[in-house]
Amino acid sequence: MSVVSTTDERALVRRLLADRSVAGAEDFGRFVNDRRYFDTSSFDSKAATPVLIDVLPRLTDPGVIETVALHLKNPAARPVAFEALHASFVEWGAVRRGRVGWQLGEALVNAAPLSAASVILAIAADTGYGMNRQQVVLGLPRFRRAPETERVLRELVHDVDVAQQAMYALRRVVGPQLTVEALEDVRRAHPDSTLERMARHEVRKISRTLRRHDTAAAAGAVPTAEAVGELDAIPA
Repeated sequence: MSVVSTTDERALVRRLLADRSVAGAEDFGRFVNDRRYFDTSSFDSKAATPVLIDVLPRLTDPGVIETVALHLKNPAARPVAFEALHASFVEWGAVRRGRVGWQLGEALVNAAPLSAASVILAIAADTGYGMNRQQVVLGLPRFRRAPETERVLRELVHDVDVAQQAMYALRRVVGPQLTVEALEDVRRAHPDSTLERMARHEVRKISRTLRRHDTAAAAGAVPTAEAVGELDAIPA
């Protein structure tokens, strides 16, 4: 990991964006959640994408890197931002303080092409990245056709740092019945532990969903979109 720079990198990025005439360059790093009280940001993340990709490898301020990662979650960043995000995640992904690694992980899996499945799976399985892998693991259903995805997820449901995300992702990949079987294995392998409690909670949720589905089927009701989404695995 690089030493944090004393340069005002946020101002540097804004200047580079302004030089490329990106709309709302002055709003870089400004995120508006409640439009009742704050004006909407005018920042054009799509137009900014090439600039952010170019500058990302040169940044050393974790706060600015996190902001760039947040903006590189936009659809225009897939897959062009993948290589830069991957390099940054390798450098910052093991950082425990702050959220820079976590945000880079989410941007990375969003930008990853399906051909990068092996790279994403290797990151997901690397315990050195700790909880910063959570969003990477959550995104693994996109790569469900890769031969190793199911195996990796079955291993990760035993990894407390990412188990909750792996349980959800496994359900999306193999469906509820096989997920329940895998979670019962977790309960047996980790009695009286956080993992056991997490697995028990997920089994209860899945069981309730299955019971609702069976009741609706017996009554001849058409399942809702929500119910179908809970039960079916998603395509890659």
